[in-house]
Amino acid sequence: MFDFNRNNKRTEIYWLKQPVTDLKIKIKFKPQSSIISLPKYEDFVTTSNKVNLEKVDTDKVEEYVFKWQEKVFSAWEINHYKEIHNCISNADLCYNGMLKSREYEAQKVFTYVNQDNHLPSPLNWKKSANKSFFNLNSCLEKLNLEDRIGRVLGNSSSTHHLFRSDENITTGKEQWIAMHVVLDDSLYTDDSQLLVKQEYVLLSLYYNVIENYLIVTPDANDLMVNPYDVVMEAGSSDHQYGVEIIFEELESDEELVTLLNNLYKKWENKHKRLLNFVPPPLGRTKVYVTFEILSATDFELDNIYIEYEIKIPEEVICESSLHGRTHVSKGMINEDSSHWSYGHIIELELEISIEIDAPPLQMFFEVISTDWWGRHRTEGYCYLPLLLSSGYNTKRLSCTRPEEKNKVEADSRRFFVGGCHLIKDLEVLSKPQLQSADFTYTATGYIDVRWSTVKQVHELGGQELPAPAGSSSSSALLQGAEAVLRQYSQARARLAAATKDLADGDG
Repeated sequence: MFDFNRNNKRTEIYWLKQPVTDLKIKIKFKPQSSIISLPKYEDFVTTSNKVNLEKVDTDKVEEYVFKWQEKVFSAWEINHYKEIHNCISNADLCYNGMLKSREYEAQKVFTYVNQDNHLPSPLNWKKSANKSFFNLNSCLEKLNLEDRIGRVLGNSSSTHHLFRSDENITTGKEQWIAMHVVLDDSLYTDDSQLLVKQEYVLLSLYYNVIENYLIVTPDANDLMVNPYDVVMEAGSSDHQYGVEIIFEELESDEELVTLLNNLYKKWENKHKRLLNFVPPPLGRTKVYVTFEILSATDFELDNIYIEYEIKIPEEVICESSLHGRTHVSKGMINEDSSHWSYGHIIELELEISIEIDAPPLQMFFEVISTDWWGRHRTEGYCYLPLLLSSGYNTKRLSCTRPEEKNKVEADSRRFFVGGCHLIKDLEVLSKPQLQSADFTYTATGYIDVRWSTVKQVHELGGQELPAPAGSSSSSALLQGAEAVLRQYSQARARLAAATKDLADGDG
């Protein structure tokens, strides 16, 4: 997918898994919505005196459906191709025969198929390495270049083809099949004679035969939610339109869907048997902590992010990440305060012995602001001792910022270089007695946090729960081995008792 800079419309690439002949194009038209043209109530009342609200939206919508490479004629084309002296190419002669064989009705929305050669094929739309993007600008530059050559050399096809070798004419031409859906906005007399020819391309489709993908510009949209405007050379039209690309389902797809559904059910049943509760190791406690940094308030500068560091006691085992940072948040400034939102999640999985009471985790937070010059300023520090007790908790943490006692020097250093890191070790936040007397602490803002803690315990000497249905093969194997060992011990004891008398007689 890539942007096609024309009236805010996109171009989409469809990688096909079925023939392009199963494609249908649906174009929906409606007038521009206006406050002046409001519907009247009596126009939408049914015979049962009930209002038909669907009629309000659908009565003024025109719908056109086209098959792939279906030729639909405009009024100008019908008048043009009916005259045999206007038909030069094989395609022109074919259309002349079609119009003579049966009656065709002129359509406001008509089509140009591949043999019309209405627009050049995208010969120089090159794919990138992942086959997802195309260089549309190079195609447009090529079109502009050819137009300039045509203007210099004149409209004579003989002089124009002097600058196109046979190789350039044939190279890549067979790999593209094009189709265009066009709006006929021309002016005609009462007897359908053309006065001013105006056409607007609503939709272009390019099918690559070799690579089996389809380029659609503009992409499909919703007429009611994001309609496309019809923009003519004279200005915006009073109509809007929507595009829908329909791929007909193949009969073979039903068998594939059924097979996939059966495979999914089989996988789901097997997955249910494998998902058994795994208790903690014997004599150990598992602790799961979900911690969330919600927001920050009342700090001095904007563009703030929060760095955190977690220190785990020696008695606790933890393999989760213990340090990180949030994203940079833009503040919402109210009358009384400013607010920064985060919603940053920290997940911890801890393991401790059931014989000890685990000390709290030490969580340190540093609030940092950035500016357009790339300066990072410390806005405040805070410390949270997190107790490993089950439950749900919320807390507002007060932040302080260390500053030098010389106020003028501290403000100057903070403004020009972002200040200096006066705290070398975050332990001083948890032990105020270690704080240096060379600087003071200034209250800044707040951090709002919440966390939930869940514990799982496997006690020593406790009665073990029976294994659930569908337990793993490894647990069944261990139980079988224990049963064999018990039977072996009993048989050995009976053999020793039976041979005791024989041993005494031999003595």
